[in-house]
Amino acid sequence: MLADPLRPGEQGDLFGRSETDDQDPDRALIDQLIADTQLYSTSSALKELFDFTARMKNMAPFNAMLLHAQKPGISYAMTVQDWWGRFRRRPKEGARPLIILRNFGPVNFVYDVLDTEGEELPEAAFSFPTTGKLPFGFLRACEHAMAGEDLRLIWLDQGDRSAGFARRITNHGDPKKLQTFEVGVNRNHPEPTQVVTLVHELAHIFLGHCGPDFRRKIKHYRPVDLALREIEAESVAYVVAKRSGLAPRSESYLDSYKGASGDLDVHRVLSSAYRIEKLLGMPLEGGGSPQ
Repeated sequence: MLADPLRPGEQGDLFGRSETDDQDPDRALIDQLIADTQLYSTSSALKELFDFTARMKNMAPFNAMLLHAQKPGISYAMTVQDWWGRFRRRPKEGARPLIILRNFGPVNFVYDVLDTEGEELPEAAFSFPTTGKLPFGFLRACEHAMAGEDLRLIWLDQGDRSAGFARRITNHGDPKKLQTFEVGVNRNHPEPTQVVTLVHELAHIFLGHCGPDFRRKIKHYRPVDLALREIEAESVAYVVAKRSGLAPRSESYLDSYKGASGDLDVHRVLSSAYRIEKLLGMPLEGGGSPQ
């Protein structure tokens, strides 16, 4: 795992001042940020922020919050000098810097790991490593196929720890019309990872986790246990990916959901895998064809 080179002495302990809460400018700045952005208006969003801040042990808490607000899902961030000096990597052309505060100075610019290139990093440095090759333009073809089925693909500008989402955005109740769903995919991940994310999020839809769609013959099926939902969706992604020559690290992803696989419905998983392959034109060459 990469070490965070941003040391408290460089950034300043922005919560360590002696002013009262009413006089503390940092307190006012945080309150204004939360009020203006509505980023942390739910308990789950706050938990994500606090978990991220807890991981960034070598960074002042307020700077960790600034990074999280600028790029949800961020994993590692370093200055240009640190990326080059430690890992012989540099920012990609056009990469946007993230801003943190400096002690006794204005700001520092840092870059997320996904916004750098250069020497290879260990696989463990990435949250969703996937290997394999894809045909040119495959994701564009997927987007076109999905658009014809009222499945909207949204590209997200997020950090490495955030992969995607799926949600239903209509609830018209007309059995003759398709419901509209949105699928978000992190645009900063490598293409093989994006494909596995896309299949994983589509699996949530076809498994029924996002709600019913009578036209698609999707019944509402949303287990209360989040772990079971994630195991089901990732099992679909693993099957579809492997049949097309992609190799996701699904076992690593599922490590945090151990204990729920006993209730896995294999028939439901394989049926959803078939429907997604049919939608996206998979398996890819060399992986065989569905019968």
